[in-house]
Amino acid sequence: MEQALDALRQALAAAQCRRRETRRVLHYPLYPAPRVAVLGLEVAGPAGVRCFPAWTPEELEGMRPQALAGWWPEVAEVAQQVRSGRLALPDLQFPILVFLLPGAALLPQRCHFLLWEWLRVPAFVQVRNESGELLAFECIARDGFHLAPGADAAALPLVLSPRPCPCGNPAPVYHLEGAFQAAAG
Repeated sequence: MEQALDALRQALAAAQCRRRETRRVLHYPLYPAPRVAVLGLEVAGPAGVRCFPAWTPEELEGMRPQALAGWWPEVAEVAQQVRSGRLALPDLQFPILVFLLPGAALLPQRCHFLLWEWLRVPAFVQVRNESGELLAFECIARDGFHLAPGADAAALPLVLSPRPCPCGNPAPVYHLEGAFQAAAG
């Protein structure tokens, strides 16, 4: 009996571990996903996704990414390196994904503008917790956020929209609460 309980505990622990791992996934808004360099985080993703927990300009140039994803400081550093001429990313042509923590101010319009000016691609926001699990992602129609599968809306500073999302996704769309919208500028 005790062996059966141990086996059950091990199976449950393995299932919980797998569930946690699947939440650290890259949700890219286009299908099929292009070659994406993920900066500062290890995530699962489709073919063509390569993670760089620590990166160098030479590694990024060697990969020739078509898109970038990462925490704002990492993405901003890449943009500055490109702008200064220390990094060349000639294949970069698809949207950038910027990861933000729950409760952080949304990426200001000025940052969107700078990324466009420096890299010539738009940026979308993904809300992730400290361990990198995806909680919500910006809608491609830029009209709010959709929750990641298994994410709890109550744990995020989001308010359910009364109308359907213009992107056509049948999932509910959420907006930032007023205080966070004001902080986003």
